[in-house]
Amino acid sequence: MPSLGTVVDPFGLWSRASLAVLDRVLASQWANDALTITLRSALAERAVLTVIEGSLGQAALASAIRSGLAERAATELVESGALARILDSDEMEELVGQVLDSRLLDTSVTRILASEELWIVVDEVARSPAVTDAIAHQGVGFAGQMAEELGERSRRADARLERIARKLLRRRPAPDDAVVLPEPP
Repeated sequence: MPSLGTVVDPFGLWSRASLAVLDRVLASQWANDALTITLRSALAERAVLTVIEGSLGQAALASAIRSGLAERAATELVESGALARILDSDEMEELVGQVLDSRLLDTSVTRILASEELWIVVDEVARSPAVTDAIAHQGVGFAGQMAEELGERSRRADARLERIARKLLRRRPAPDDAVVLPEPP
């Protein structure tokens, strides 16, 4: 025999009715307002900080990494275009400016320049056939350019001297078939 506080509900009507009422209450504006107020409270903030800073937060992070959630999130950031928007934002420009102005960059460059590995790489690159070949071609090309420039200046100087000499000696100008370069500007 049931006790006085027990409701006999052989067809489950009571449980279905209570779930329907609960659904209506939770869908109401009152429930939304109550939830908003609760989530904005200092208690909710403390609860979140406790989870994040505690072992539960550590476990959640480890699980996210182990399960590949971090990689999936990164993929979603790239595919959705969100990463491009982030990188193109004013905030990112400001952040990069702060990094460039910080001691971090100066310290990093100093450490790189002081590292033996950098100079091994520089030496290896300098000895590479492609670089030595480029330097040789550049040297030959530069020497050729200098010789060409000197030759052109010499021809101009000769033409000027010849014109001056002809004027002084009162001779006719050189024939038309002679090559006379124009005077430089």
